[in-house]
Amino acid sequence: LTVGVQTWGTDVPALERYWKAADDLGYARITYGDGLGDWTHDGWAMLGALAVLTRRARIGPAVTYAFDASSHHPSWLAKRAVAVDHLSGGRLDLRLAVGAEDAAAARSWAAHGIRYAAAGTRIETLEESVRVVRGLWQTHHGFDHRGPRYELRGARLGPAPVQRPGPPIWIAAMGPRALAVTARCADGWEASYLSPADFTMRWQRLSTLLRAEGRAVDSFPRSVELDAIVTEAGGPLDPLIDRFCAARSIERGHPLLGTVLAGDGAAIAERMADYEAAGATDLMLGFADFPSTGMLEAFAASVLHGRSPAS
Repeated sequence: LTVGVQTWGTDVPALERYWKAADDLGYARITYGDGLGDWTHDGWAMLGALAVLTRRARIGPAVTYAFDASSHHPSWLAKRAVAVDHLSGGRLDLRLAVGAEDAAAARSWAAHGIRYAAAGTRIETLEESVRVVRGLWQTHHGFDHRGPRYELRGARLGPAPVQRPGPPIWIAAMGPRALAVTARCADGWEASYLSPADFTMRWQRLSTLLRAEGRAVDSFPRSVELDAIVTEAGGPLDPLIDRFCAARSIERGHPLLGTVLAGDGAAIAERMADYEAAGATDLMLGFADFPSTGMLEAFAASVLHGRSPAS
């Protein structure tokens, strides 16, 4: 079970400190959010900085979007990914998502004039975008593609990525149609804020789909995105949970709290074992005190290099 960290925000000096600390402490992955909200800079520009400030960790967007040409055209997405793959020496993972299913998400994209189609259409466009991206990475003498949304004729993309045949493509998927696309064309799967029982249920569904596609199941990477609240051994947890709820504008009974890794190193290691038993191979953690490095460091000392299954 490997552990990575999620980052976001616009305080560049704080991000630089956090990225370097996470890399030095041995976290397996570091991601940065991509979007048009005020909680992030341009995701791909920041990934270039993340690439050159780190040496060991794999890096990439928390997720990026390819559900419409106006969010990320697949040709530009392929080109940007190659640049970050070179800047990082071959450490890029490309994580894609279809977008949230709520009216607020649709309004936020529409405010920028970006089409936010129905979920089925976004999923179909994502799958076609993956074919285009891979085709551009792997074809040296001109790539031809004719699909429902994109047509490319003799398209060339150089240089080639460092990783061959290309950086791994992960898909963040929760629903049946998105899981089916993941089984057909992804190199890894990411879920978000699920309990171990819910993760097991979706992994079993995805496993069945992978077998139907003739793909290996045991070696297929699967990750879950979670929040983490880390205390010292015997330290008080309730005030930190209250602070977390206030920051998220949720009540104590909110379902999200059931997915948070909370407590000291021993308690968190036990909870991580539940996710490993549920089928997860990777955890992507958002520490509650970010951009402070306190919990990042405490987790590394007590779990990463302590008695956790991730050690």
